[in-house]
Formats: sequence, structure tokens, C-alpha cells
Amino acid sequence: MLLKIKVFPNSKKQKIVQKREDSFDIFVKSKPEKGQANKEVTEILTSFFDIKDIKLLKGAKTRNKIFEINQLDKAVKILKQGGIIVYPTDTVYGVGCNVFDEKAVKKLLEIKNRGRNPLSVAVSNIEMIEKVAFIKERDFIKKLLPGPFTFVLKKKPIVSDLITAGLDTVGVRIPDNKFVLEMIKKAGFPVIATSANKSGQESATSPEQVDLKVDFVVKGECKHKKPSTVFDLEKKIIIRQGAGRIPNNYVKN
Repeated sequence: MLLKIKVFPNSKKQKIVQKREDSFDIFVKSKPEKGQANKEVTEILTSFFDIKDIKLLKGAKTRNKIFEINQLDKAVKILKQGGIIVYPTDTVYGVGCNVFDEKAVKKLLEIKNRGRNPLSVAVSNIEMIEKVAFIKERDFIKKLLPGPFTFVLKKKPIVSDLITAGLDTVGVRIPDNKFVLEMIKKAGFPVIATSANKSGQESATSPEQVDLKVDFVVKGECKHKKPSTVFDLEKKIIIRQGAGRIPNNYVKN
């Protein structure tokens, strides 16, 4: 991920201000001499993103700089090790783990105080949906995904009852978020996609709103800042109206 950074040296206080998903203003105390300001900027980014893999690519001697950070590899590594991460989607922040790791799923449920309630699953493409669920309306799904929708489908036996709370259905989505799609593709397995908040609390739309003890928080931006629309494809009913709009002629009255 490339970041556009504008640096304000000789500031009284250190401060980082996010302007857009990939754009930041950073205030440093150092003078723009002998790489001091660049070093302080790198330290601030390391702390903010909680990663060490940060490189200055352009602008070593100017205020406007380009840095490269690698949140993707860290997130994938943690998921493969059975860890829990928080990550931005196109809708709200999600908390996730490897769908096929029951130990990790149990840990996630404890973190959320979720109890006996179903969890949604995020995948990177239609083919990955078919690993966890039976698809009847393939063309319809392809028209709306990736997007702010969660489709309730008949689950396959490979999906644990921990995820579905004993139901024979599972909610599946393909988020319209480049980072998430790359993360799932690189991990090679679906990821839990439940909102990154404890049960009963409002959904988080920024990393600052997340109050969960997890292994890593991916920093990014949620486009819609509103939960996904949950649509039961078996019954043709909207379970939750969210950011996405299901065509009226497709909804059962």
C-alpha cells in the first residue's frame, strides 16, 4: 500500500492526521535536516500501523513524500497462525479469523461476547462461495458482488455449527474492498466477517472506534460506513436493510 504523506517539521507536538485512506498529514518536532524528520515520520507510521515494514520511496528532501507499508503480509500471517484481526471492509470494520479454524472461531466469539448467534463469512470470489455454500442464484449474486451485501445461503457441511449457530444456512459476502479481497486470496481461505464490536454495541467505521483485544488492526477506510444489507436468497426476504439495495422485483412481498 502506498501512502501520500505531507510533513510539517518543527512542530510543537507529534501528530498524524488521516485525510483520505492513503493520505496523511504528519507533524514532527524534528528539523528537516540530515534525515531527522524522515526518521521521525517513519517512527510515527510504525506506531500508527503497528508494522515495521515501512519504506520511504519518494520525497526524501521534500515535504510531500511517498511511503510504502505492508499490512497485507502481516494480516495474512496472523490469520494463518490462528490469530484474530480487525480489518476495514466496504461497509464497516470487521473482525475475522480463518473460517476453518474452530479454535480461532471460539476465540473470536469470546472476544465479541457473541453467544449463540451466527457469523457471516467473507470470500474473495464466487468460486470461494461454493466452498462454503450452495449457490442457486449465481447470475444474481454476480451482478451485486463485490458489494455491500450479505447473502444467506444453504451451508455446506464444511462450515462449523459454531459459525452458523446450528442453522443450516450461512451468510456470505464479497466486500468491495481491494485490501480484503487480496488478503483472502493470499490467505487461501474464507475469513469471518462479523462487525468489529462487542454484541449490542454500534458498528465501528474507523479503527479508533474498535475496542476489541485482537492480534492486529488493519488501518483503512470504510466506503459506506453502514452495515451490509442481509438478504435471504432462499426465502427472498431482506433480513437487514443496510448499504446495499436489492431490486424490488426480486424481494418477496
